[in-house]
This record gives sequence, C-alpha cells and structure tokens, in this order.
Amino acid sequence: MRISQGTGVHRGLIGLAVAAVFALAGCGGPKERAVDSSGKRVVCASPAVAEIVFALDCGDRVVGVSEFTDWPPVAAAKPQIGGALSPNRERILALEPDLILAQGQSEALGAFAKALGIGFRTFPLDTLADVRAAISGLADVLGVAERGRDLLEQMDAAFAALPVREPATVFIALGHVPGDLSGLMTSGPGTFLSEIVAQAGGSNVFADVDLLWPKISQETLIRRKPAVLLDFQSVAADEIRRAALAADWEKLGFRADQVRVLDEDYLLKPGPRAAQSAARIAAAIGWNP
Repeated sequence: MRISQGTGVHRGLIGLAVAAVFALAGCGGPKERAVDSSGKRVVCASPAVAEIVFALDCGDRVVGVSEFTDWPPVAAAKPQIGGALSPNRERILALEPDLILAQGQSEALGAFAKALGIGFRTFPLDTLADVRAAISGLADVLGVAERGRDLLEQMDAAFAALPVREPATVFIALGHVPGDLSGLMTSGPGTFLSEIVAQAGGSNVFADVDLLWPKISQETLIRRKPAVLLDFQSVAADEIRRAALAADWEKLGFRADQVRVLDEDYLLKPGPRAAQSAARIAAAIGWNP
C-alpha cells in the first residue's frame, strides 16, 4: 500500500488554502506566558484565531490581523501584520498591542512578545477538542467566559441538529487540481477535517492510517472503494473546473455522481463555524443526483 506523509505539511487546518491550513498546525496544549494585560489592544496572528475572537464579540479590541483573515468581513478591514507564519514585527509594534493571540507552534512570535513585554497566548487547533478548548481559553483570556460558554452551547446544538444516517464511506481529497491526480493528499485520523466528516455522517476510508496528512496513490484509493469522494477545493470552482475535476475521477473508474466538489473556504478552517461545516458536508454526502 503506497501511502506517504505529505511533504511540507504540518498538523492542523486553518487558513483559506490547504497549504496554509496545514502549516499553521500546533501540537500539545496551549503554550503561554503569564498575561497581565486585559487584552484591550489585541493582535490575532492567525485567521482562525481572529474568527474565534470576533465570535466572542471582542472584535472591537482587535487592532491587527494576519494575512488571509476574511471572516467576519469586518475582520478583513483590520490592519494586517503579514503572513501568519512570518508576521511583520515592525507592523506589530506600530499597532502597540498589549496581547498577541496565535495558533499552534509559535515559538518565535512568543519569544518576540516576551522580549517586549507583550502578553502572548497560543492555542493548537488541530482537532474539534482543540477548537472547543481554544474558544473556552480565549474567552477566559479576554474576560468573556460566559460568552464562550454560550458559543460552545450553540455549537453543540448545531451538531445535535445534524441528520442521522448510516455512515457513507468517503474519501477526503485534498490538493486535487484539474488534470492531475498525482499529488493527492487526504485527512487522516485525529484531524479536524476527518472529525468534521465523521460528524456529518461520513466514514473516512483512510481512518486507519498512522499519518495525519498522507499522500495517497491512485491504486490504493481504487482498492478502498469509497462510496463518495469529497473533493475539497481551496479556490472557487466554476462549472468548467467542476466538470474537469469530475472527469479526473471518472478516469479512475468512479462515477460523476459520486463526486462532491466543495469549495467553501470555511470548510478548511477550524473554528466557530465547525458545525456549519459539518452541515454542509452532511448535505453533500446525502445529495442524490
């Protein structure tokens, strides 16, 4: 069986494109130093963190966000500090923050904040449990614990409202571009995306692998015989692109009606819209042509 770890891919999902989602990964619990500030001037160093902060109704405290932050729309209008992986420190300093909030492994940014006496917290966002912990943790840091509890209750209610059906075997396709199935990756067990698919009524055909983001050979995929192919796209897919993507799968023996092209960018973002993502995937899995 030919399965290998995708190169340049780390834990986590975040961002607006598959590569950005993976690269912002972290592992372990929140890494922090003591924060004495009340977080009146906050910099959000990842799009997912910014989305959580705004969902906690603390967007008015945000003075800067990382590149590709686009939700909610008001967050996109905030001053940018550059890429989440390599933020511009001069821009951060110019914003005079008293608290920097980050995602995953952010040792360099944490050291930078510590040296300047700026409060710093970072949270992993690799799994649904991480998302819940980040919402609760950020709510505590920002002094809005009750709002954090309300947000989690809303998520729980939305998950509970998802349709119940017999699980359908699915392949989570990542990195597919029209005309090329050579670089396929998928989401392994213990990842946010695989967990969301499970919540939506999908059974990941690669849930038994040891890797988080494995590269998949065409032969291995064919042998697994998934009933549904969830083709996650990091760019908008018009009808021409969708037809080309489906045609690739047909060359492997799959039918066009087994393919679901999903191009909503929030599906690849671990955050408050997790239940919304699960609902969209559930609708796709249950769709009948």
